[in-house]
Amino acid sequence: MPGLYIHIPFCKQKCHYCDFFSVKYDVALVDKYINALVTHISQFKNKKICSIYIGGGTPSVLSLEQIQKLLQALKENFNLSEIREFTFELNPESASKDKLHLLKQFKVNRLSIGLQSVEDSSLNFLGRVHNFRTFCDVYDTARKTGFDNINIDLIYGLPNQTVKDWEKVLSRALAFSCKHLSLYPLSIEEGTPFYKTGIVADDNIQRDMYDRTVEILTKNGYIHYEISNWAKQDRESFHNSNYWRNFEYIGIGAGASGYLKRNRYKNIENVEGYIESCLLLQNTVTDVCGNLLETEKEYINDELYESEKIMLGLRLLNGGVDINCFDNQKHKTVLLECLKDKTLEKYNDRIKLAKESVFVFNQIVLKFMFS
Repeated sequence: MPGLYIHIPFCKQKCHYCDFFSVKYDVALVDKYINALVTHISQFKNKKICSIYIGGGTPSVLSLEQIQKLLQALKENFNLSEIREFTFELNPESASKDKLHLLKQFKVNRLSIGLQSVEDSSLNFLGRVHNFRTFCDVYDTARKTGFDNINIDLIYGLPNQTVKDWEKVLSRALAFSCKHLSLYPLSIEEGTPFYKTGIVADDNIQRDMYDRTVEILTKNGYIHYEISNWAKQDRESFHNSNYWRNFEYIGIGAGASGYLKRNRYKNIENVEGYIESCLLLQNTVTDVCGNLLETEKEYINDELYESEKIMLGLRLLNGGVDINCFDNQKHKTVLLECLKDKTLEKYNDRIKLAKESVFVFNQIVLKFMFS
């Protein structure tokens, strides 16, 4: 069974570091977008899926009525009888008590909250709308509503942030006893406000912060199961782990990507264009991987499939990749090189990324992709 990703490309404002596809929230435009999503969802009548992830953007910026319409469409069209995980992303400033109750009513069982920092000065620097107090209130409300599987996003390696500063951030975050943490080094992406203003990140300090994070979170009972992700026992993200295992997933929404029957596709990265295409879909029966919504499509042949299975699987630090996946001679040669220089390690029949090699992961996988 595939997973399902739905993209909500709306935010109150764009964060200074963000290069994801998003636009400013406008109630009239969002109403049309939700109608478009409902049309797109109807193309998958009775399709059985194993997980749902509603991300963005900021899904919680939707109104109560808009969220209900979306969730009702999912319930009425997809076969949800074997859903293992249903995640909804939210930002503190737009997550009300009523919205949390609605999510619970529709059997959302995992929340991912974009905290990013526990310090208001850092939140302001990052361009976040909320403050730390707002997050605390939302987290408390979510727990009282019955959500016990909650992820918190944090960013480290901000300009002038020291390792000691980061330790304090982690300490305050750990006080919430959340089941999952996603920790990302600040990355300056082309086209973002940070890039345009010349903000830079210090890779060396980020590496020191990462090393200290490993020590602190391991001591506090978290399992480092993926490069950027930590979880308590049995609380790893099921949906995201399936991406890294190279399993299938359906992508719905403007800019969303999908992967079905060895075809990788991407929907139109334009809200108005997506809405117009969904209007055409209403009276059209089309193949999922060749429909009117897609602007990019690629068939993954055997050679590329093997390369991507290695590239994605190595992100799973505990699971790694079955040694039999290194099937062709080029991959075998690269594997021997990486084992020799100890950037990769062999455990029984599994090949895993060495813990010391996390910050050179991209260089390692490029060797396999272009060997």
